[in-house]
Amino acid sequence: MPAPLKKMSFSKVRASFFFILISVLLVAFVFLLRPFSYPLFWAAILAVLFYPFYDFLQKKIKYQTMSALISVVLVLCIILIPITIGVLLLVHQSVELYTSAVKGSFISSDQIKSILENSPLAPFVNITELNQLWASYVNDATKTVSGFFFQNTRALANVFSNVKDVTQSSVWFLFQVFIMLYSLYYFFKDGRRILERVKFLSPLGNGYEEMFYQKFRATSVSTLKTTFIIGGIQGVIGGLLFWGTGVRAPFVWGVIMMLFSILPGIGPFAVWVPAGIIMFLLGNTWQGVTILLVGMLVISTVDNLLRPPLLGKDTQMHPLVALLSTLGGILAFGISGFVIGPILASFFLAATSMYEYYYHRELGEQG
Repeated sequence: MPAPLKKMSFSKVRASFFFILISVLLVAFVFLLRPFSYPLFWAAILAVLFYPFYDFLQKKIKYQTMSALISVVLVLCIILIPITIGVLLLVHQSVELYTSAVKGSFISSDQIKSILENSPLAPFVNITELNQLWASYVNDATKTVSGFFFQNTRALANVFSNVKDVTQSSVWFLFQVFIMLYSLYYFFKDGRRILERVKFLSPLGNGYEEMFYQKFRATSVSTLKTTFIIGGIQGVIGGLLFWGTGVRAPFVWGVIMMLFSILPGIGPFAVWVPAGIIMFLLGNTWQGVTILLVGMLVISTVDNLLRPPLLGKDTQMHPLVALLSTLGGILAFGISGFVIGPILASFFLAATSMYEYYYHRELGEQG
């Protein structure tokens, strides 16, 4: 006869059932919140960023509701309204740039042909074939860039430009903005209690829970500082530079410079260097030289001067990890990934630090 099965104690059965039940309910709850994951994420980021202002108001006004409401209005005025105006300008110039690229008029074949005929490569290449290839390449690249901005911003533009053109995606976008602002209000008002409750329920211990929170705060704040302050200044300078030198759609290229500033080790360099070289090759000598000089002496200097005092020691992530986590985040989560990626990377590094602390002696002995 087979050996009788050992009975599991009822307390273990009850504990197992309880943890299975809470796990299933947690998965179901996360599934319910999944459509609002991005609004909740950005509400948490904005709450962390503007919480010092809310805290200041709370000490002065003494009314949580009023302080939270004023803080939400401040976020609306400082971030959402300027972004909306910027998106409208971006759509307008993206449409113009996209149209010129589709028509092949961004850079004409005659311009490329003239450059090639006067270059040292003229005796060795088929000028007709090569100039068509390069003109097609530049126009296709321009069409791709402008098309990306047009496709990803036209829904927001429809909301504010013509009520008849409001699409389902536009309504959903406005609903998500409402959820974000509504959540932000309660994150200001009850955020500290929510955080304390999460810490109480977490089994990690207060020290490590605080470490994860500080990593979340430091990484998100430093990323937004890089994007909106350093990248914003570089984008404004680059946009004005392109406008002054006659480059088409300067606002679009300024936004692209701002976005490139997110990427460590790359930055706006990837935009103004090719632009300066292309202008120079097209025979616009002073414009090309101006773009290269201002880019090298002003735009690059902004990053070198502002990054150390703004970021300080907020984030100690290796540049390679920062670059890959930013790019990976964007590919995995879309535009929100430029913050989500570095945050996940910083959480991973924090977890490895905890592992090293717990098993420091064992890790040393295995060598």
